[in-house]
Amino acid sequence: MSYYQSAERIPDPSWKYDVYLSFRGQDTRYRFISDLYEALTRAGILALLDDEEIQLGDQISYILVQAIEASRLFVVVFSESYAASTWCLKELTKIMECRSTIGQTVIPLYYNVDPSDVRHQRGPFEKALLRHMDRYENEIVHAWRAALTQATELSGFLITGDSNEVELVGVIVEHITTLLASKDLFIARHPVGVQSRTEYVIQMLHSRKPEDVVLMGIWGMGGVGKTTIAKSVYNQIHRHFDRPMFLPNIWEMWENNQQVFLQDRLLNGICKAQINVQNIASGVALLRERLRLERVFLVLDDVNNIEQLNALCGGREWFGAGSIIIITTRDRRLLRMIGVDYVYQVKEMDYNESLQLFCWNAFGKATPLTEFARLAEDVVAYCGGLPLALETIGCQLYGKMKDEWENVLGGLKRFPHPDVHQVLKLSFDGLNDDREKEIFLDIASFCIGMERGEVLKTLNYGFGISEHGISFLEEQSLITFDEKDRVRMHPLLRDMGREIVREQSQTDAQRRTYDVFVSFRGKDTRPTFTSHLHTSLRNAGIAAYKDDDDVDGLQRGERISIALLKAIGLSACSVIVFSTHYADSKWCLQELENIMVCHRTKGQVVYPIFYGVDPSDIRYQKKETDFGKAFESLISRRSVEEDKVQSWRTDLREVSSFPGTTVINSWNESEDIKRIVEHVTRLLDKTELFVAAHPVGVEPRVQKLIEESNIQKTKDVLILGIKGMGGVGKTTIAKAIYNKIRRDFDGRSFLLNIRETWKQDNGKVLLQQQLLEDIFIATSIHIRNIDSGMQILKERLSAKRVLIVLDDVTDLDQLNALCGSGEWCGPGSVVIITTRYNDLLRVCKLTFNLEKMNRAESLELFSWHAFKQACPKEEFVKLSRDVVEYSNGLPLALEVLGSHLFNMGIKEWESALDTLKSIPHDKVQKKLQISFDGLSKNYEKEIFLDIACFFIGMDRNDVVKILNGCGLRAEIGISALKERNLITVDNNNMLGMHDLLRDMGRAIICEKSPELEERSRLWYDEKVLELLENHEGTDLKVKGLSLKLPMTNSICLSKEAFKNMTKLKLLQLAGVQLNGEFKHVSRYLRWMSWHGFPLRHTPIDCYQPNIISIELENSKLRVLWKRSLLLKQLKILNLSHSHDLIKTPDFSYLPNLEKLVLKDCTELSLISYTIGTLKNILHINIEGCTNLSVLPRSIYKLTSLETLLLSGCSKIDKLEEDVEQMESLAVLKADNTAIAQVPGALARLRNLGHISLCGYEGLARDVIPLIMFWLWTSPNNMLSSVMQKCSSNVFTYANWGPQLQIKGDVSLDTGNVSNCNELVMHISESKSSLNSLLTQMGVDNSFTEILQKTISQIFP
Repeated sequence: MSYYQSAERIPDPSWKYDVYLSFRGQDTRYRFISDLYEALTRAGILALLDDEEIQLGDQISYILVQAIEASRLFVVVFSESYAASTWCLKELTKIMECRSTIGQTVIPLYYNVDPSDVRHQRGPFEKALLRHMDRYENEIVHAWRAALTQATELSGFLITGDSNEVELVGVIVEHITTLLASKDLFIARHPVGVQSRTEYVIQMLHSRKPEDVVLMGIWGMGGVGKTTIAKSVYNQIHRHFDRPMFLPNIWEMWENNQQVFLQDRLLNGICKAQINVQNIASGVALLRERLRLERVFLVLDDVNNIEQLNALCGGREWFGAGSIIIITTRDRRLLRMIGVDYVYQVKEMDYNESLQLFCWNAFGKATPLTEFARLAEDVVAYCGGLPLALETIGCQLYGKMKDEWENVLGGLKRFPHPDVHQVLKLSFDGLNDDREKEIFLDIASFCIGMERGEVLKTLNYGFGISEHGISFLEEQSLITFDEKDRVRMHPLLRDMGREIVREQSQTDAQRRTYDVFVSFRGKDTRPTFTSHLHTSLRNAGIAAYKDDDDVDGLQRGERISIALLKAIGLSACSVIVFSTHYADSKWCLQELENIMVCHRTKGQVVYPIFYGVDPSDIRYQKKETDFGKAFESLISRRSVEEDKVQSWRTDLREVSSFPGTTVINSWNESEDIKRIVEHVTRLLDKTELFVAAHPVGVEPRVQKLIEESNIQKTKDVLILGIKGMGGVGKTTIAKAIYNKIRRDFDGRSFLLNIRETWKQDNGKVLLQQQLLEDIFIATSIHIRNIDSGMQILKERLSAKRVLIVLDDVTDLDQLNALCGSGEWCGPGSVVIITTRYNDLLRVCKLTFNLEKMNRAESLELFSWHAFKQACPKEEFVKLSRDVVEYSNGLPLALEVLGSHLFNMGIKEWESALDTLKSIPHDKVQKKLQISFDGLSKNYEKEIFLDIACFFIGMDRNDVVKILNGCGLRAEIGISALKERNLITVDNNNMLGMHDLLRDMGRAIICEKSPELEERSRLWYDEKVLELLENHEGTDLKVKGLSLKLPMTNSICLSKEAFKNMTKLKLLQLAGVQLNGEFKHVSRYLRWMSWHGFPLRHTPIDCYQPNIISIELENSKLRVLWKRSLLLKQLKILNLSHSHDLIKTPDFSYLPNLEKLVLKDCTELSLISYTIGTLKNILHINIEGCTNLSVLPRSIYKLTSLETLLLSGCSKIDKLEEDVEQMESLAVLKADNTAIAQVPGALARLRNLGHISLCGYEGLARDVIPLIMFWLWTSPNNMLSSVMQKCSSNVFTYANWGPQLQIKGDVSLDTGNVSNCNELVMHISESKSSLNSLLTQMGVDNSFTEILQKTISQIFP
């Protein structure tokens, strides 16, 4: 067969390259090598052409090291000047090393040189090596000589001047094709521990009878080496079969809809016949028919569902006698389903194997370099014997300096390695449903080390799972059980789970459910100190979670609550009350363990209180102390493994060193608690600002600025200016400084984006009001205009030492209006301004010119966005450096370009780099535009331009609805823009965009259409105004128009101006009045936002049948329409601050409305009963409607409603029992109303999460019992008289928790009753159970009798 006929050959998927060509370019590149490379390519052989032009310095790049190790065969072309290149010699040394360790084939070609000259290093080879001896150590040159000698001992080809090169190239390619036809598979570059495992598998197979059909499973977690073992077994026994076949990566190929291809490959590979499979069913029939005639050896690699097995191997009856089928999988259930004969579980490597494998990848030898020994041991410990992690991290660290190793290790402790994380997460993603995933995450977070029964009880409490409810995780290799039946999980799987939890918490706007989690030992402190502390925290407005010792009659340690442990992660701070018997409770120590995990991974604040114990008792746990005895008691009576004990000891030592409070024999615990609450309040300072996802280079700049300015010790007023170009990070640095020093001041405020806010109507007053409220939190002062605001601030600021940050200042008037240029502030105050303008720096005592990032910082920041890790992937190192070079150290450009290039290939990178090189350094917007141009979908570009012109600062959900109505795929598009850092979405779900990106978007529109009439979007500009005033343009192309003017400078336009805007879809007006008929306005409008709408009602000719959103804030409307009009498409109606509005429209004409906002409509007295017809409504906001006294009964029929906001409706006094019909209600806010009766139905709303009512706010399960008890004990309630009977007792109500259910079964638990240690009242509808449920401790008989009698009267 001619070598040209083998072009259909499929490369072996086990190798990255078939052939690696090593040569000296100047001798052979443009003739012989080019012909050879083309011939190999035509033959279907994947060859890598080593190009000297990409060589950097003397060192062989790690990219080529990887390529060498991943190549199946080497062709080394020795030419006259080959040895003159140290690059070639280093390459040859690596090639010969791989031949001896991995087993690749080497073919030497002698191009116009004598093989003996190469072998003995004579002639040009001798001269070259002698020259090298002047620069390199003898040991290195000796290694090169040895490599040359070893290579010439192999058979090869001689090419002389007389040779017919074309014919000889054909012979060489034919020879290579023959060598590549071998069925042996590449196992591993460094097959450490493979042989012993292979021999064990083969020994299991030998126990069969020769005629048996054997099914065997190789099972284990992801990355543990299942495929490697299967390949090794295949190589050792495939020669004993006529029909061997190895099908790799079945999971991946199945996901890519290659089912028929797999069947076709199996048939043609084993049956050696050209059979065309039409579909899966026909493939099954053909395989069943053909395979039973053959003695087959088949390996099915990475199977993850039964459908794959049914389609590829059915059952043992499919195969001829003596066949062997091996299946590798992460899911043991599949092996059980198909009835395998043997299962081999691949376990993690032991320590010695792990160290050896890691060292081969990190150092190129079996042992670590001496100076890296400790670090190598740390990495090996981190990897937990997982080959994937050992190889991946070893490769990443290859050739790195010691400090780089430490940086990588530090990063791994915070975030899993992305490549390892991706492989392991496949198992998590493969779980059947969200419930299974939640159970896995709960075990990863809370249950490792528990006994099986305890885990089942714990999870059953939250999920209601059966006895077999966690076995699926064991079958999926996600957990194991040790010899004592305790749950185990590989550390990297655990870290993966916790990283998933961390990522989920970052995307959850409500991720902080509680301010404080209180951990305590109930029998020591619950009825006394902890109850007082908890009540004081609540009274201080701090949402504190406190669990009770007794849950359904089970003491702590017998059942651990998943909800409680989750509460730890949902809290901003944990307060641990250490007491004498704290360490005697396994429950308490599990709480401590999870608190410390949250501290290390999420930065959660931990505050210890040492109640009746010395901190040193906690630190050392000495057996002679009471605390130490309690700890030893737990260990002796409970089954606790040693590593868990050591982990608890470590946590106790660490937390004992944290700043806290010691309370021992205190004469005034009330004062102690007061001080603790004050300190916790400071710790919970909620003014901390988000700085950056990857704050590279921030800390050294912040430290430098603080040190140079002596900012924390200034006695006078210090005005500090931070100057720099747009996008250089001024705001980021200002935020970081603010976070660092804010607690040193009596008051603080950070006013963000002053330039944009200053332009808005009433923007100046809004900034003054925010400044006043930030610094004087409890103020009730309302600023009415800028002059009064200046006077108020001048009077108030002088009394305090304040920190004020004014971000993006553009005018001296802004400084004067907000802080009197610093003159109004008290001594020691600091005012920081960020600006781009030099003239503003004249008022500053110190200025800090923010420099761009250096190369190292730039590369790291870019890498975090391009690769999700701190350094580039090896094959992108040079390209990354080039991109960074042309980004000119500008953080914004690095973030945007990095996000743009994430997950792109080499060609896309090269194209982006070519574009960057053509842009001058100072053209920042043009550089940012590369990311815009790289958006793959046109709708993504359209969405970006719409946001840049109209939607900055708007709610994401509203924008999605509007743009979807414009025919754009808004949800997907906005997500894509966010991933590329072209937009931001804050915790309030508001869209944001850097002003440079906004200006870039608008510049793109202008460049595309220089003439105004041709532009797709128009915004306020003198020329635009002139165009509209003169009614110019016969046919304007505009799709969106924004005219936002200050109300004080409003203008009047003729509606004729809109006559030619036939394609207008988006209209935003403020400070604009229109004369004439509305019929000229486009009927294609999807969004109409008109701030200050001047009419009493909307005219009939303003009808917009396709409108999605109507926003008429601050309007003069009394009614929306005089005659109702059907608007089927309308989803959003916002009439906020329309102070003359007296009634709502007929909602039956708005059948698809999803969001209704009537906030601050102070004259509104009637909501139409037709509101009950809104079947799709999700959000209703009628806050501040002070004239509204009743809600229509029909509103309770809104089963789709998720958010209802009533706060400030001071005349509304009642919620009906019908509220139970609002089955989707998740958020209810009704503060500052007249509501005095709370319907019991609230407690039955299963989806109700957040509630604010009667002065209580928080989770419904916590707040509703508090509200109900408050109402029951009010002076008008009978139960109040019961409490008054105990006249000498003062009741303090702590956390009532979720125990109170209003109807059916009622339970009240007083956290502390003075002179009554504990009072628990259980009230049931069943009288017969009343006495048995009533528990009284330390209460006299007379009180009990009164209580029983009165309760019986209340609940007859």
